[in-house]
Amino acid sequence: MSVANSLIAKLSGLALAEVADMRVWVRANDAEATVPERFAQGRQAFAMALVKLEHDRPAQFWGGLLAFFAIPCLALHSLLR
Repeated sequence: MSVANSLIAKLSGLALAEVADMRVWVRANDAEATVPERFAQGRQAFAMALVKLEHDRPAQFWGGLLAFFAIPCLALHSLLR
């Protein structure tokens, strides 16, 4: 499995197989296709949004994840200084 799949699975609380199914669906369909009902609610919707973001805009996905971890570290560093 890819690093992105495992990160998305951990952040959303889903199984790796479910995230892999989402990635297969995103690769097989265009951006305007209707999302299947099983991926449209709850944790699955959050994971599907992350998978689509990683597929369509990888720089924003990885930059956002970097910021998600870097900003609290920078804030902690400034507090302890």
